[in-house]
Amino acid sequence: MGALIYTSVVDLLPPRRDKTLVVMGFALLPFLAISIENRFDNPDDFRRVENTVEIAAPAAVVWQHIIRVAPIGASDLGHSIIDDIGFPRPVEATLTHEGVGGVRHATFERGVEFIETVDDWQPLQRLSFSIVPNTATIPPTTFDEHVIVGGRFFDVLRGTYELRPAGPGRTLLVLHSQQRLSTHLNWYAGLWTGFVMSEIQRRILLVLKHRCEQIS
Repeated sequence: MGALIYTSVVDLLPPRRDKTLVVMGFALLPFLAISIENRFDNPDDFRRVENTVEIAAPAAVVWQHIIRVAPIGASDLGHSIIDDIGFPRPVEATLTHEGVGGVRHATFERGVEFIETVDDWQPLQRLSFSIVPNTATIPPTTFDEHVIVGGRFFDVLRGTYELRPAGPGRTLLVLHSQQRLSTHLNWYAGLWTGFVMSEIQRRILLVLKHRCEQIS
């Protein structure tokens, strides 16, 4: 519903800046309504978002590109509607050391950083980690207060890469994440958070696919 309304309205607004404001308005609509219900306890809703991509490269190549992600330029990602909404683009993911206990620092534009602690390390098969936002590095102006990751209403809890055989010299790469929503509009807020998370993951997978296939 929100997407249909947005499409109808945004087509009437030629300036790109006005379109961006409309996108943000509809994206934040469920969260803005939350302020009315602050006096109530909000139910927790745990959701999973999954994306996949088939890569023409063996698992050994793909694995090296997921444990650490080299710097990503804006041109690598291409354009997405979430850029218009104002979500920071992913920049890089570093790793302190390989194996369980290793810590990834996943950075995004505008000072956004997530600390990802590896708790499942199966070389060439699976990499899984808990996610905690580094609130010390995130400027207060980066997100609306109702959609702060790690805040009262929304959090990203886990991320997982899985590598599956897809034929000789080919790998199916799966990326899924777990989020928490805590609003009285979880069904609607989930449409937006699910879309945004899926777009972020989809774009990262396409970058990884391109890089792996260049090497193979």
